[in-house]
Amino acid sequence: MYRLYGFSSQNSLKALYVIEAVGVDYEFVYVNLMKGEQRSESFLEKTPVGKVPLLEYDGEYLFESGAICRYLASVAKSPLYPTDNMQRGRIDQWLDFFSCHLGRWLSKLYFEQIIKPKAGLGERDKAGCEEAEKFALQQLALIDSQLSDADWIANNQYSIADLVAFAYIEQVHAIELPMENYPNVSEWLERMSSQDSIANAIARLPK
Repeated sequence: MYRLYGFSSQNSLKALYVIEAVGVDYEFVYVNLMKGEQRSESFLEKTPVGKVPLLEYDGEYLFESGAICRYLASVAKSPLYPTDNMQRGRIDQWLDFFSCHLGRWLSKLYFEQIIKPKAGLGERDKAGCEEAEKFALQQLALIDSQLSDADWIANNQYSIADLVAFAYIEQVHAIELPMENYPNVSEWLERMSSQDSIANAIARLPK
């Protein structure tokens, strides 16, 4: 059985959504970052970087959310990460896009607006939020165009690209980002929210 260590952060949710969707048996171990559990001696024995998510299987460990998502879908031989090289490449390009671009800006806004006040980490970075919102809205327009004639992000097939994207884009609700100009993204969010694997994954998190 796999063991996935994670928190309620976007990187952890990416891995949690994928492991649930590919259908392997697993245990989810909640690591409370607010209490510094990722810096405990026992956790640092498992990973040199002291971060979540972390995947454990048969005494071996794997860190970095993108690597975990690809590995899980590959070993499960899941159609969510097809073996065709071009189809897989199209999925990979979107995984990188969300990690390096849109996901970065949405997570910046979430951190500044939601995490900082809860954790008492000081005042909001106003200039940083303005920059993040500008780029996030530009890139949401790109995704909206991508979804204008397709239900899913890559290859017009439901894949781990959608699961990873959802972990980032679902943040728009919490940060109250205006979505009226992105109807295709809004419809895609509804389709993703209705997936049983998403509900089952969220149920693993502490209330």
